[in-house]
Amino acid sequence: MLKYINPEASKPQTVSLFTKEGCPYCAHAKQTLKEHGIDFEEIVLGKDATLRSLRAMAGATTVPQVFIDGKLIGDSEALDEYLGTQQVAAVK
Repeated sequence: MLKYINPEASKPQTVSLFTKEGCPYCAHAKQTLKEHGIDFEEIVLGKDATLRSLRAMAGATTVPQVFIDGKLIGDSEALDEYLGTQQVAAVK
């Protein structure tokens, strides 16, 4: 439908962020995404998902873990590197 309405438009990115309450690295990742105008879904461990789910999805047990369009980016440092090396379109 998007291609029909505007053939030049790019598909909005889907961004998911696994976090834990009180985590300073998670706060950094959320702030970084907001500063880049990237809309994201926050999945809070202990509320929305379990550590087992995170391990199954990311192969990791630490947070934050960022996924963009289904691709694991990694933690907050990996997100900083990703945004510094790749052009990421803002999702609105």
